Amino acid sequence: MATTKITNRLIAGYGVGDFAMNLYWSGTAFFLLYWYTDVAGLPNEVAGFLFFIGSAWDAVTDPAMGIIAERTRTQWGRYRPYILLGSIPLAASFVLLLWVPPLEGMALTGMLIFAHLLFRTMYTVVGVPYSALSARLTHNSQDRTKLSGVRMIAASSGGLAISAAAFPMVHWLGDGNEASGFFQLGILAGLLAIAVHVVCFLNTTEPDLGEQGEAEPVVGLKDIAAMVKANTPFVLIFFSVLLFSSAAVLMGKNTLYIVKYALEAHDRQHIVVLTTGITSLCMIPIWTWIAHRIGKRKTWLIATAIGASGLLALYGVGITTFERFVVHMFVIQLGMSAFGMLFWSMLPDTVEYGQWKTGIRSEAIVFGFTTFAQKVSIGIAGWILGFLLTWTGYESNATQSQETLDGILMIMTLIPMALILLASTLVWRYPIETELHDEIVRAIDAGEVAKS
Repeated sequence: MATTKITNRLIAGYGVGDFAMNLYWSGTAFFLLYWYTDVAGLPNEVAGFLFFIGSAWDAVTDPAMGIIAERTRTQWGRYRPYILLGSIPLAASFVLLLWVPPLEGMALTGMLIFAHLLFRTMYTVVGVPYSALSARLTHNSQDRTKLSGVRMIAASSGGLAISAAAFPMVHWLGDGNEASGFFQLGILAGLLAIAVHVVCFLNTTEPDLGEQGEAEPVVGLKDIAAMVKANTPFVLIFFSVLLFSSAAVLMGKNTLYIVKYALEAHDRQHIVVLTTGITSLCMIPIWTWIAHRIGKRKTWLIATAIGASGLLALYGVGITTFERFVVHMFVIQLGMSAFGMLFWSMLPDTVEYGQWKTGIRSEAIVFGFTTFAQKVSIGIAGWILGFLLTWTGYESNATQSQETLDGILMIMTLIPMALILLASTLVWRYPIETELHDEIVRAIDAGEVAKS
């Protein structure tokens, strides 16, 4: 098992790929529920249900894609072909996702479900191999922290680009027609993402399969079950990402409604996005440095304390002015910005832990199941949010009562706070730090298997 340092070019080449992935990921996370309710005109519960349908679909496609990628053998490697060849259909599916077809009723809903499932499928085809590639590029835990740090800077940049530009671009491109504006935004974002994925493909290389053994065993379902059962760190991270992703959905999607209806500042949405996005860009290198100094687990707990305190403070103070709301979002993002970097740095280490425990190595399956966890939590949280919005009395494009606005604020703050605190209790038990991971890699190299 190679443990050599990876080059800065490879780190940057891999990391930039998440810029493209987050044009899609952050775009849909930020405005898709709003697009369904306020642009496509779907009822709240139906809009939320579309997210749930996508999650149920991911329950099949994400693990399946992990198995397919794990069994792929090409001259370009296992994972890189999907990044290149899947980039164009992924972009096309994003454009279709943001198209309002000239239909009504069940026909409209059916077409939107089809577009949603197609997009989720293509995102999986590219996203699972892309994420799994990080575990194959290096087996050095510290290098993985650097890799995930650069990746999260790129991801935050992509998310910032699509989120901050979304409504200004929509209004400009659509000339007041949001449906047209979103469709054209999808075209521009898709073309940019294709170019970035090509750059990612050209600047990364996978270890030569011949050097690692062409006869690597094919992982079966029984092997997967055994690996997951023995891999406690993976299970902890799996459920932590479920909780954190749900929190991020409830916080992020409700921000749109708070700014539009409580603050009556819909034309200033981009200021909130710029504030949180720039905060993430500035904080990720700092969180990366802290993780190097004190370890990933302690860093996660510190970030949780900051994020949870910010959410509680926002709920306690309430919605007063736009400027104060932006300050609260800045404080919250100081903590929340750490989680992506930490998660994508911790997850690859569980691959070696599982190999050490069982002798089975499977990057794509580990990442496939975890990507599924991310997306299923987003889907379920989105579905629940649809019902919660109805519970608060929310009606799209109408004046909201104070009770409705108070309910949305509670959903945006207290529930996410509880979820990230619960996630931190799981991460508290996460055992893999740099020293242990180094020992695991040495044991694998020596052919040693952990004693149960």
